[in-house]
Amino acid sequence: MPIYVGGQSADVWANRHLFELNEQTCAPEDVSGVPPDAFSATGQLWGSPLYRWPAHEAEGYKWWANRLGRALQLNDETRIDHFRAFAGYWSVAATEETAMNGHWREGPGLGLFEALSAQLGEVPILAEDLGVITTDVVQLR
Repeated sequence: MPIYVGGQSADVWANRHLFELNEQTCAPEDVSGVPPDAFSATGQLWGSPLYRWPAHEAEGYKWWANRLGRALQLNDETRIDHFRAFAGYWSVAATEETAMNGHWREGPGLGLFEALSAQLGEVPILAEDLGVITTDVVQLR
């Protein structure tokens, strides 16, 4: 399961308040990506809208519980791509053409997983560990 969803997806359009979208145009203000590294001098600009984490937290992470709950109805466990973004993620202004001018932002951290456990019980997740893996990511796994 990719951590981010596409900007044109039903998930985004049915839950606009949960994503960092301009209130008038519904266009993303900042988008997902990864910073420059040994594999790409300009980073990777994925372009998916970012989550408005405080809104998710205010709703008890219900959207995430529904998403993972459905995945676990279909599978015994779920692999989440770019798991590190739950600790910290690369944010790039939607107007940028590369990911070079992005910056790190704090993810939801342990609070998300505590809410998921409370709502779903055991949540068997395989955490993809590509990218810059820092101590906070290791602790979250």
